[in-house]
Amino acid sequence: MGRLALDLSGTPCLLDFDGFHRPLGVFAGNIALSLSPWTYRRHMEALRATTHAAGTDLRLDTRGLAAAVLAGADLPDDLARRLEPVALWWAAGGDDALPSLPEEGEWLDLGAAGRARLRPWSERQRFSALSAALSGDGDDTWFDPVTYLDGMVRASLHVLDGPQALDEVDARGTAVLLHATVALNLAGDQEDPLLDGGPAAREWAARTLRLCQALGWTPTRVWATPAAEIDRLLRMLDVLQPPPRPARAPRLSDHPDATVIHIEDDPPRAAP
Repeated sequence: MGRLALDLSGTPCLLDFDGFHRPLGVFAGNIALSLSPWTYRRHMEALRATTHAAGTDLRLDTRGLAAAVLAGADLPDDLARRLEPVALWWAAGGDDALPSLPEEGEWLDLGAAGRARLRPWSERQRFSALSAALSGDGDDTWFDPVTYLDGMVRASLHVLDGPQALDEVDARGTAVLLHATVALNLAGDQEDPLLDGGPAAREWAARTLRLCQALGWTPTRVWATPAAEIDRLLRMLDVLQPPPRPARAPRLSDHPDATVIHIEDDPPRAAP
């Protein structure tokens, strides 16, 4: 908080910073301007206009995003270019480390925007967000990742305890909320071996799905259960539902069109 002095490629710059929920004063050269708080709604609108597909990846047009932050300031092109790092810093909610995902039931600290409780979105909510994010048909289908992300945030935001609605949350609160929501809803590293395939992964998947079907659990609950308890549960299931015996490998004689000839040794003859 307070005044921050910067040197932007030879242009002295002074920032009057009092939190992301208040306007940012910028003094560069002989020009003074004020950047209003960068809100969740403005951030999503700007991302929708500056995020583009590049093959299977997404690319952010950082220059376009900076221009959106500085829009209305009527700056000379050269000065606007020099102020791009400030604009991106303002839109990103600063460069401080983002907090880790809180434990279930704990509050997520959004700074001046208050606090939030998150919950994983359901498969129905994910499908609704995906449907809203898709347009067109066939080869002309277009996926809007920002609409999908916004749908994820709104579905996962269980409680927002703060002075403003989601659309007015400031840049720092927005960054924290986006980071935590994505971390909450994406598959974690613990699932990577299951997704890689191979004999061990197939066995693990079979055990997991067997317990899910028998107990009505989710995979997350199965994997969080102590290993010894899982062994006990599987043994009890084996008592009630013995696993099938491995099938015998088919023989040539099992073929329906096969003719089987039994050849037996002659019985021994008595000596004359």
